Amino acid sequence: MEKQTSSKTKMAMSYGLYLGLALVVYSLILYVSGQTFNKSLGYVSYIIMLLGIGWGMKHYRDNVNNGLLTYGQGMGLGVLISVFAGVISGFFSFILMKYIDPSLMEQALAMAQEEALKGGATEAQLDQMEGVMGMFSNPWVIMISAIIGSAFIGAIISLILAAIFKRTPENSFEEAVKDVE
Repeated sequence: MEKQTSSKTKMAMSYGLYLGLALVVYSLILYVSGQTFNKSLGYVSYIIMLLGIGWGMKHYRDNVNNGLLTYGQGMGLGVLISVFAGVISGFFSFILMKYIDPSLMEQALAMAQEEALKGGATEAQLDQMEGVMGMFSNPWVIMISAIIGSAFIGAIISLILAAIFKRTPENSFEEAVKDVE
């Protein structure tokens, strides 16, 4: 059991690394092309996460766990992959906003205020929004938020994928009885 847990964690780290690097590359493409704040293109990162987690679950089921994957194993693996990917993408976000382009936070605030004005926000509400965003403009907070957000989105994706990739033995009761005998 310990070996299986160790191999699951090791595999989650590997696939989390792959997924994290894919998310970093995609973020770099968005940044270089000036599309960092494009909401529509931002949804592509969810598709990348779905593919990365699915790839990891399928590999674990087919190559590590003898073709079997319980719902709980799939959920756990998916969340672990997401957390490791979140650490990598969060670290990248930290470096990007702290050292490469510190003006990104100001740009995000300006865009949020512009959208709020379109929605009919008052000056007092804009000032309040600026104060709240100021609390979250710290790159460390952004990094931690990226990890938590990645784990949350990964959990939602894993709920779905674990049901898809789940494969248990056909006669699990009969196999358990044979193991006892």
